[in-house]
Amino acid sequence: MILKQIPVHYKYAPVIQDTLSVDPEGTFDYSTTLDSTEIRLLVIEDAEYPLYLRFGNPLEIELNRSAFPQNVDVTGYDQAWDENFDNYLAAISEIEQKIPIEEEKIKTGQENYLLQLSRDKYEIAEQYLFNTPLHDFYLKAIGEHLVFSIRSVEYNQRHFENFNADSAREAVLNEADSLSFFTIESLLAQRAGIRDFSHYYARTFEIYDSVKTAYEMDLSEYDIKQVAYEELNEKRIEVLDHMESRDALAHAKMHLIAERIGEQGLEIARPSYEDYLREFSDYPRYTSFLTNFYEEMKSVSPGQPAVPFTLPDMEGNIHTMEDYHGKFVLLDFWAGWCQPCLDEFPHMKDIYNKYDRSELEIIGISNAEDSLVWVQDVNRLELPWVQLYGGNGFEEETFKAYKGGGIPFYILIDPDGNIARYNDIRASFNFTEVFDSLLSEHQNQFN
Repeated sequence: MILKQIPVHYKYAPVIQDTLSVDPEGTFDYSTTLDSTEIRLLVIEDAEYPLYLRFGNPLEIELNRSAFPQNVDVTGYDQAWDENFDNYLAAISEIEQKIPIEEEKIKTGQENYLLQLSRDKYEIAEQYLFNTPLHDFYLKAIGEHLVFSIRSVEYNQRHFENFNADSAREAVLNEADSLSFFTIESLLAQRAGIRDFSHYYARTFEIYDSVKTAYEMDLSEYDIKQVAYEELNEKRIEVLDHMESRDALAHAKMHLIAERIGEQGLEIARPSYEDYLREFSDYPRYTSFLTNFYEEMKSVSPGQPAVPFTLPDMEGNIHTMEDYHGKFVLLDFWAGWCQPCLDEFPHMKDIYNKYDRSELEIIGISNAEDSLVWVQDVNRLELPWVQLYGGNGFEEETFKAYKGGGIPFYILIDPDGNIARYNDIRASFNFTEVFDSLLSEHQNQFN
């Protein structure tokens, strides 16, 4: 079991957490320091349960592992907030099962009940959680509904010829305003702050489709975000006009600046990053996070030394980064459940066959939680390049050291052991063009 603090940024901020040791009798004891009241998350595998903590207020928790996160009893609350949350989970159980099914329907233009289900969910959250210490989960349900609503605009305009996207987009913004989504209280309750809403808002302007048409190929989302960054960012920041306070604006801008630092490279991110530090210097939690993150990204930018690793292959042989000194190395962080990762493999096989091993080596580093699943995936997919096992999901050591935010994630290392490209190349898109230029430049140094 883990007790986790909610980080300032869902993807790029370090997660502060403690492991709770359970004795053979199934009991545990834990104490912590608090500056104020706060919500922390009790985590078992992928399931989370919120605990409302107050200074000097001990809690006794009783749970059943097989039922978690339902049927958790908490003694020490002023009122039966644990019962409220348990009733909430029970009431939305069927809705949670239906939402992924309806979500797939909306993507293909089928009749669906996605928005009604997400509206039902936040109304149930209002019934059980409104104005309780777990009020944030009511606000979070509102945010999820609004993200589904803005996503529906993109899909509807794609599938229905006479659909009025401008009117639908405005209706979602009005609904968001009416539900006080753009307040600091609401934004803090969301998993990703304002990031998800602004991201899908920008997609409603058909920028993704126009890029795919221009390139005459089905580009990955990451490639589109690189190619059309300026257009997408112009639309994202329109959402900032709806912030209801300077606190909300500081929070929202922090998330957008962090995404820019993490995805666009420091040269592009620097001006807006420096502007933010000046404009919001009175928000030290945000500026400290961004400053630390900026410096971390600088440490893995092109020209910096590659991160060392020591990882096993399927036979148990240990590989290190130093073993591949003198050649270009493409590090591919992947997992078998990641469809975009799998989509790249046919193209990666092409480049693997195109170049000699003295020129290019590909090293796959798996984030799969289960090593047996990893072995099965490698064999099933018939991947011919070096395959190493890191495991541990997004907490895999080398992946985290490179500040990876998602997979597939690619790092190209040059023959001197330095980072040549940072996650801006794809075998299906631009790898050959970029690599041929780098290889030619390297070979010319010795001619």
